[in-house]
Order: sequence, then C-alpha cells, then structure tokens
Amino acid sequence: MNKTVMLIACVVSALSLSAQATLPSNAKLSLNKNNIKVWTYKDANNPVLSYKAETVIDVPIEKAVALVLDVNNSPKWVPNVAKAEILSRDDKKGEFTLYMVLDFPFPLKDRDMVVKGKMSKDSNGTITIKNSAIQQGKALNTDYIRLKDYSGDWTFQKLGANQVKVTTNGHANPEGAIPASVTNMLVELQPYQMLQKMKAELAKNKTLPALPDILK
Repeated sequence: MNKTVMLIACVVSALSLSAQATLPSNAKLSLNKNNIKVWTYKDANNPVLSYKAETVIDVPIEKAVALVLDVNNSPKWVPNVAKAEILSRDDKKGEFTLYMVLDFPFPLKDRDMVVKGKMSKDSNGTITIKNSAIQQGKALNTDYIRLKDYSGDWTFQKLGANQVKVTTNGHANPEGAIPASVTNMLVELQPYQMLQKMKAELAKNKTLPALPDILK
C-alpha cells in the first residue's frame, strides 16, 4: 500500500511546472529538512491537501527556470511522469500548452492531463510560471483517466549571481475512486522529493535550452 499511496500522491507535485502569496492561517509546516520547507493546508473547495514548498539552490536563476521549461526531459527528474510534451508554445505571449501522462501502479489506470501555462518576469526579476488544467488540446484516450482539477505554480527569485530561491505550490485531484485520505497521507513528501531531484539534476551541469526572450 505504501508504494501505491506514494505514487498517487505524486500527482500533486509531479504536475507542478509559486507565488509568494501569504499562506492561509491553517497552513502547517509539514517538513523542514535539507534546506527544503513544505507547508500543507486544506482548501474548502478541494478535498485534496494543497501545498507550498521552497528551497534555495546554488545555480543561476536562468538555469533553474530552463530545467522546468525543458518539458520533454521532465520524466528524467519529476517522479512518476511517464511522458511529457509541449503541444504549443508562444514565446511572445509567454504561453504554452503541454500534455503529460502519469504512471499509476496496477490495477489503477494511468492518468493524463493537458496543462495551460503562463510565464512572466516582473520588474524585480522574479520569474513566475502558472499552470492549470484545461479540457481541450488533446483527444481523450480511454487508456487514461483525464485529470480536470489541477493548478500549480513555480516562482524563481534571484538571490545572487549563482543562487535562486525556488518556490512551488499547487493541488491536484487524482480523480477516480481514490479516497482523499490516501492521497493526503504523503502529500508533503512529494514536493520535497521533487525539489531534491531538481537539485540533483541541476548539479549535473548539463546544457539546457535558452530562455525565451520574455524571461530575459
């Protein structure tokens, strides 16, 4: 059961491709180790816990952002993402649409989703990527359960030439006959694991695609 629970809970973090908004009063600091903090909280409109996670990484802000925007390679470091592809991208508007398939353990069906993203850079140099599920852009596939209720954001705040604060927050309803209590059980672990893997991937010093002009 533990493996199943963890894979289900990965939906919440794996889809997140955060705002510096104030946390709600019911937010709980669920995890604080290895320079990663994770808060979880209950939204009245969502049966699954929402989360916010943050860390500081010793790389240029451009490199951290480029890793997240390198969607086709996200299965290499985002847990349980079996497939990810860009369907469309308009760098002038800072908009993109992507498609993802999430690997769930048998006998559960795998999930898929279409995500609309918006990227921007403010006057202070902070870069934000906001994502939410949409219901067009890819035909339904009976092999998967289409996720409909998802939102997830990234925020990158430059702290120095080679240091960036990375924040991610969001929620996702895994759909199907999965009790919310099961999904919520390990929600706080998934953002933590994702940020750990992100750090490891960035430490490889491999070449990443250049950022679109709107983020430069």
